[in-house]
Amino acid sequence: MFWIIILAIAAIASPSPDAEYRLRAAQIADSMDVKLLAAQVILTAVSGKETVPEATRKLLTEIPAGGIMLFGYNIVPNPEKNRAFIEELSNFIASLTLPPFIASDQEGGPVQRIRGKAALPAPLSYWEKLSANQNSNADTVISAIEQEATQAGKELRRLGVTMNLAPLAEVLTEENKPFLKNRSYGPDPIFTTNAAAAFIRGMENAKIASTVKHFPGNSSADPHYHKAVLGASEAELEMMIEPFRELARRETPAVIMASHVIVPSWDAKPLTRSPIGVKHIREMGFTGIIMADDFAMAAAGAPPEIAVVEALAAGVDMVMAWPKDMPKIYAAILKALETGTLAEERIKEAAERIIYQKIRYGVVN
Repeated sequence: MFWIIILAIAAIASPSPDAEYRLRAAQIADSMDVKLLAAQVILTAVSGKETVPEATRKLLTEIPAGGIMLFGYNIVPNPEKNRAFIEELSNFIASLTLPPFIASDQEGGPVQRIRGKAALPAPLSYWEKLSANQNSNADTVISAIEQEATQAGKELRRLGVTMNLAPLAEVLTEENKPFLKNRSYGPDPIFTTNAAAAFIRGMENAKIASTVKHFPGNSSADPHYHKAVLGASEAELEMMIEPFRELARRETPAVIMASHVIVPSWDAKPLTRSPIGVKHIREMGFTGIIMADDFAMAAAGAPPEIAVVEALAAGVDMVMAWPKDMPKIYAAILKALETGTLAEERIKEAAERIIYQKIRYGVVN
């Protein structure tokens, strides 16, 4: 009994690492002024490869973004040159504020920015392999997903990537198939959930933050070019949401990305700008970063500088901004904070969630 009491006292006296991370994140957010907080919620792209251009340095000096997305045009065939470029970029932002998340779209198949050891098969290929071979075992396929994600994740982390804008948790349906093609893990909700969970675990093994996307799903329209409305019944919508709910519960991913789709039974606005829509993500018990899909997409339904402010006010924590849009988006956020359209507590809450995940994944020591 004596030792039980001693252990109980020790547990109370020594907070868990998670509690310590959250306390530190809150302290860091409290120490930041509104300009740094507003920059922290932005995920942006950069120009250049091998070395950071002067124009990029100037922009990031004015707006030291919380995250950087890498694209194919940033990458060269030599991995070591990519590693040096990412290190230079990270160190430059770290000299101004907190180190950024370095993000890459590494879903596998046609959507991956970095090839070589970081490359992955198309998600649908795992379902096709299972379906085509009667001797295949679902557990074996799921295990392969985790192993391959771990290997790819370790190479990503070695290069300096700390966030993967994947996996998709969208079940493949007749409605979304024209847009998603082979980016989904297939039409079976259970397999899709387990496959995405294995991918997250693999990235977690490599200390890479995963982004589960695109909540609650996509329609047949390509949101880059068209308004997107989800024509799903309530039963279908529930089926689509279940993988996200289960992954939030089982795997505690760092990020859930919301799509710009309109769900008519929820709101007439795209989900990313809808407090009602964003609330559905929190109601799943998710406490991580809610990220909005790219606001340059037509489906966002408003100019980026307007949509971003609405999204942050609705409860989104991190927004994507292209370099050409960065100054007006940043100015719009600061103006909204000044006028009270956007509460300072809301932007601090968002930044705190981002900082917590940076601490969790070793971006901030």
